[in-house]
Amino acid sequence: MVLMLRLRDPVWLSESLSWGLALAALMTVFNGFSDIKSMIQYGAIPAYLIAISLGFFIHELAHKYVALARGCQARFTISSLGLLITTVFGLFASLAYFLGARLPFVIAAPGYVGIRCSYWGTRTLFGGTTSEGLIAAVGPISNIILSIIGIIGMRLAILIPLPGLYTVFYAIKYVNAVLAVFNLLPIPPLDGYKVARWNPLIYLAISIMALILLVL
Repeated sequence: MVLMLRLRDPVWLSESLSWGLALAALMTVFNGFSDIKSMIQYGAIPAYLIAISLGFFIHELAHKYVALARGCQARFTISSLGLLITTVFGLFASLAYFLGARLPFVIAAPGYVGIRCSYWGTRTLFGGTTSEGLIAAVGPISNIILSIIGIIGMRLAILIPLPGLYTVFYAIKYVNAVLAVFNLLPIPPLDGYKVARWNPLIYLAISIMALILLVL
């Protein structure tokens, strides 16, 4: 997720601590969609930790480094409200799973890459700008690429009998597809809203790809 830095958020926290808090919140979300007993039995907790770490870090770093390449200032910070909502949602998802149900949606927005740009570029017909659109798009695209790598890895893992390898690649495929679909929702302040304002055709293409990966 990409936003202008907001003073009400804890911008005084170091980036490394912000990353850690955000990752912990995301773990509660995905634990709520998994059978913890089975995850322990089949060693899936390390697999999901790897998948969530990869998906989250690469998504946010993609935002950050494309922003820097466009001449902007960028850093990852915690969203106070987003962290609270993500953690509470994760706890409710875990409770729902314990009671034999699953929530039909995901909320996963514990932090964002705060950006300051002296020039955002010319506005498009739909109100977005090139820099804003590109910076927003690379996050979900990075998750789509990781999800595809996960699918390829799943196929290879069938041929390579290493314990837990298939589980790791499945987790990478699943977690990144979920992150891509969630972030592409055309609702501010999510990435999908900014991409749709910049270029609706690109938005449609990557959204369809993310949805296909989710159902595979």
